[in-house]
Amino acid sequence: MKRCAIVGTAPSWVRTPWADPGLHIVSLNDAYSLGLKRADEFYDIHPVDHFWYRKKDQRQINEKDIPPGAYVRPEGHLEWLKNFAKTNPVWLHGEPPDDWPANAQRFPWEAMEAKYGSYWSSGPAWMLMHLYERGYRHFEIYGIHLSTQREYVEQRGGFEFRCAQLLGLTITERMHNGLYFYEGRDCTIVLPQESPLLRHGWKYALEPRPAPKSNPYAEELKVAQIEKEALVKALIQWPKGQDKTKALKRLQWLEIVETDCQQMLQKMSSSGVLKAQLVAA
Repeated sequence: MKRCAIVGTAPSWVRTPWADPGLHIVSLNDAYSLGLKRADEFYDIHPVDHFWYRKKDQRQINEKDIPPGAYVRPEGHLEWLKNFAKTNPVWLHGEPPDDWPANAQRFPWEAMEAKYGSYWSSGPAWMLMHLYERGYRHFEIYGIHLSTQREYVEQRGGFEFRCAQLLGLTITERMHNGLYFYEGRDCTIVLPQESPLLRHGWKYALEPRPAPKSNPYAEELKVAQIEKEALVKALIQWPKGQDKTKALKRLQWLEIVETDCQQMLQKMSSSGVLKAQLVAA
């Protein structure tokens, strides 16, 4: 049986069994920047002309600096992929430039859609089915959680649909060494227990629904605003001649926290996530 691992950038990527010689390791986008111990194949199937490059040593990015619809990549990303393609397959959105190695190829969008339909909501979903098309039947998935707000809403359902499509109607489930094994019709899918994929949290109609989780940004905003209000009142009545440098710095920090939390709540609200949480509550 042909076996492969799809490796992303969520925390469980470190569980990848790098030393397993029979496991074909496939990764995507700029995951190499994590320091993967090895990879046999890479996908970056996003349009190259939509890339926005950050400097290699840049860790924080102002979201306002990123053009709408752009994909953030580290400086030198295309050069890395081109060099990797000298010895290993690389799958791209379009035809690679003429000076790229033959291992770099355009992803076969049309053939995949003709065979597997039009429901595609994530890069890992395309990868999973492409690997299946090429004969792989054992899939280990590390670092693909699709659990951030945007990924959960937009991408997770499509990826889980493809997993279910491969497994079929009858599934045997077991857990071993912190890994969930889902064995289906002719495929096996392995997920680390840290991954939320193919799990819901409770069994509908058989177990009570857990209390909705509080929103951490709303809580942090409330705490910051209470402290800020108290600090402003204290500064108004500050004793004459007493140094207030520390208090002013603290006030500046609280205003930064307040702005950050408000921006995060606004993003969640615009994606519909916050609204859904409020309805559930």
